[in-house]
Amino acid sequence: MKRIFLVAVALLLSASAASAKPTTQKWTAGWDIFSEPLNYTKSKVSWSVNPTKSTLSMTFTLVGATPSKLYEVGIDFVCTTFAATFGQFPVVGGGGTCQPATRQGVTENLAGVVLGVVTTDMNGTGSFTVVVGPIAAGTYVLEFIGLNGAGCDLIGGGGTTYQTCAVDFQSPGPTFGDTTTITIP
Repeated sequence: MKRIFLVAVALLLSASAASAKPTTQKWTAGWDIFSEPLNYTKSKVSWSVNPTKSTLSMTFTLVGATPSKLYEVGIDFVCTTFAATFGQFPVVGGGGTCQPATRQGVTENLAGVVLGVVTTDMNGTGSFTVVVGPIAAGTYVLEFIGLNGAGCDLIGGGGTTYQTCAVDFQSPGPTFGDTTTITIP
């Protein structure tokens, strides 16, 4: 009986560790600007959930983007309502009712979270890693996004116009509304 219990515990621990392995997704051209340079073969978003800490770790990597440029990165959640925060990050607009957005002929209700900035070097390569949490338990339907510039939709930021806050890159894509589902236990 003791041996069966130990085997069961070992299996549960290995299953928990397995769910923390990173998932890697490629970037695709964004909803708004299709001409922004990027090496889509080498650029990626990697993420993993730590089920014991209720955190989400993400690394946004750009290769072959515009050299010496700032790209704001974040998440757009497909939703009807959303909390005012996602982990330690405020939701753009303060949460509540998710706002409709139409791109590529598709309309989705969204809530957005700005996570940080990828700064590219003289070769157009850069990355940004962030850990969000703890996050409220639940299932989240989302797209990762990379915006044209930094400070979009923020007080004192880079702007709120189409040109300064256009989505250059999305994941999973290639169509607006293609999503990833992440579950936080």
